[in-house]
Amino acid sequence: MEKNLKFIKVFLIGVALSIFSFSPFILDLTLTSRFIILSALALLLIILLRRSGRRLDIIIDLPLFFYLSFVAFCCLSLIWSNTRSETLFESSKLILSLFVFAFTYLALKQNSDLFTKGLFKLSIAFVFISSVFAIWQFSRSAGLDKASLYNITGINGHKNLYSSFLFLNLFFLIRAYYSVKGLEKTISAVSIILTLALLILLKTKAVWIGSIITGLTYAILHYSKKINFKLNFYTSLIGCLIFANLFFLFILPKIVEKELGANTQATSLSVNVTQKLDIERLALWEKTYLMIKKYPVLGVGMGNWQIHFPENGLSGIWRAEDLNYTFQRPHNDFLWILSETGLVGFNLYLLFLLSILLLLLKALRLYYNKNKPAFELILCFAFIVGYCSISFFDFPKERIEHMIWISIICGTAYFYIRNNAERIIIEKIDSNSVYTLSFIALLFSGCIGILRYKGEFYTREMYNHKALKQDANAIRSGYKALSFAYSIDPTSVPINWYTANSHANLGNYENAQKDFLLALKFNPFNRNVLNDLGSSYAMGNNDELAKKYYYESARISPRFDDAKLNLTAIFIKEKHFRLADSCLGKLLHESERQQNYKKMVDAFRQSGY
Repeated sequence: MEKNLKFIKVFLIGVALSIFSFSPFILDLTLTSRFIILSALALLLIILLRRSGRRLDIIIDLPLFFYLSFVAFCCLSLIWSNTRSETLFESSKLILSLFVFAFTYLALKQNSDLFTKGLFKLSIAFVFISSVFAIWQFSRSAGLDKASLYNITGINGHKNLYSSFLFLNLFFLIRAYYSVKGLEKTISAVSIILTLALLILLKTKAVWIGSIITGLTYAILHYSKKINFKLNFYTSLIGCLIFANLFFLFILPKIVEKELGANTQATSLSVNVTQKLDIERLALWEKTYLMIKKYPVLGVGMGNWQIHFPENGLSGIWRAEDLNYTFQRPHNDFLWILSETGLVGFNLYLLFLLSILLLLLKALRLYYNKNKPAFELILCFAFIVGYCSISFFDFPKERIEHMIWISIICGTAYFYIRNNAERIIIEKIDSNSVYTLSFIALLFSGCIGILRYKGEFYTREMYNHKALKQDANAIRSGYKALSFAYSIDPTSVPINWYTANSHANLGNYENAQKDFLLALKFNPFNRNVLNDLGSSYAMGNNDELAKKYYYESARISPRFDDAKLNLTAIFIKEKHFRLADSCLGKLLHESERQQNYKKMVDAFRQSGY
């Protein structure tokens, strides 16, 4: 029994550290540090289980088979992905989520009361600690307008992520409220009220929608015990899967196209910022669908949406064009998965989710027939549905703390449905094989996390050197950041692009071109990489290659004037003044360089050229 308690206590301590930790020494204060801690926790738990002599003979049923298949397929996407460092990181995150899911099942099986009480304490701690941060951030904010509210992030790094994690945290607070008594019940009630107040204050529409859907789902299932519904698992699974595919592949694209057509004025510079932001998500979805059409079966590879997103052009995304803003996700986790893993991975993910939900309904019916309390089953179902609703408009799967909480909720659901799970796929996987594979996978994930931490640390240092115009130091820091697990910064810009520009500043043009080519390898659709690589060829008088990359840069970002100015310079050099004049006519921003080129072209054309 003591060994069982030790496993649960270590699990809970590790979860707490993974949720609350941050590092001020890297670019993203929370993501990588929490990833490393969770990797270390999972590895420690596997070692504890091994030393305890506990056998882990795994029986794989249908939901677990779908989950394992999805994770395995995402890992395999390393074969065809462009930027493999991102595939390694995203796949490792999925591996960790699988272990959290499995550890939750084991913890509930060993001592459900101890584990549930521990989660309750963690959820209380999160509400009050994050509230202190939120109050401090609010005191420094300008008000309650939309822009000011984005400064309120709690301990989650982004307002929307803070809101969605508060929503997931509600699961544990509500669960505790109905199972504890006395002072603990009062504390849970206060925490629930405080959470709801924060959710209202933060004005995150996706979370409001998810919360409403969760409440309605809970109410419907709670009163459905009076209805004698019948559920054929396989028929329902296939039916829901077909509907989901029809919706995401045919219905949603038509809706996006119609809405964008009705709001074309939102891309105009005369429209205010709020309107542009509202339409931006639809434009992101439209670009994502273009990506899906090009890579429908296997997708572009895990973590590579951010790489391929500009491939179809940035027109209509005003922040990307005019503010050089980069996007790392499409603000819809389902489209994110569909674009990166194609129809294969998308349907494996859906099969896992749907099998969990349908088996919860099946178990719920059995509980009603036996007059057993079904509160936890309904709560699991309602919050998984609510989480999916939020995921439709946002990106909670990106973050470690969200991944932990939803994995624990799904693991709790799996604990209740395990006895009702359909069809055993594999009767037993030997315990030694499970331990060996787990140890290798988690050790590798930990290495990925450490290398990314190192990469972000030196990238941050590189930024500082560049700001001080210390190019030699920037080059050294940039090269130290690079590894097989880290090749682009959090804005999808290759590290080699920074080092290439520093080489160019120092007059090392040969080394600059080598690094620009490496940058192109890691992100072949970045307008700045393409433009600067073109300039490196122009410096070497290879005008044809230079024009090739300038044209591609201008195609990707029609509002990006640098590439068109560089093309103008080549056309002037080649005495193609009509082409130069045509390029100047496509410029959207006035500049001293543009005025000088205009004077030169006008002068030459007046002299008879």
